[in-house]
Amino acid sequence: MRQRLRLEDTGGEGSPGKASRRLDLGLAIRPALHRDVLTRLLETAPDLRVSGYGENEDEVLKVLSKLRPRVLLFDYEAMGPNGESIISRLHRTAPAVRILVIARRSSEENVVQVLRAGASGLVGKEQDFATLVRAIHAVAAGELWADRHTAAQALEHLTEVSAPVPGLESLTKREVEVADAIAFGLRNKEIAHQLSISEATVKSHLNVIFRKLKIDSRLALAMLAQEHSQPKD
Repeated sequence: MRQRLRLEDTGGEGSPGKASRRLDLGLAIRPALHRDVLTRLLETAPDLRVSGYGENEDEVLKVLSKLRPRVLLFDYEAMGPNGESIISRLHRTAPAVRILVIARRSSEENVVQVLRAGASGLVGKEQDFATLVRAIHAVAAGELWADRHTAAQALEHLTEVSAPVPGLESLTKREVEVADAIAFGLRNKEIAHQLSISEATVKSHLNVIFRKLKIDSRLALAMLAQEHSQPKD
């Protein structure tokens, strides 16, 4: 399934309709009271089910390997001072599991750090429960999730502030195809297969794109390509 960057719109529609089966969730949240309250809330949704939880990295790894939840809710502050390292290890161990971070601070630095570590999105703890449910469905569907304002800040943070960032108009047709594939979350191998080119050619295109757009990461390119594809009011 193609992965699309989802920029949260708190004024948009609610979560998708009732699914044919329940979506399994894992929780990396503590203390127990917080976990139990969130579990009860999540299971009020007709298509969500909490299949397991862990209070430390080892326990979470067991949940991922034995229960294989579709989405892991990861409490950034509760899991210790090395959140990005833990996320990275969890992602490497169970790459099919989508990691949705819940954090007290949803700043651009946090978004950049957790997405680079392997998470699929971040929801600020100041958001309401309906937003969390929308984020769960988004990342389960293969999308990335970030607050729209925070995503814009993250893009600015990832680009060179010394010069204005040109739009995708500066790219060739092939480079736009590569940029669009990045926005869908495709990896170099998948892009090469889709466009019938080599991985080396994909890397070459990306280097040119980064230089033209004055950015230095796939995340920045995904955000820019997504914003470019949004219909203008």
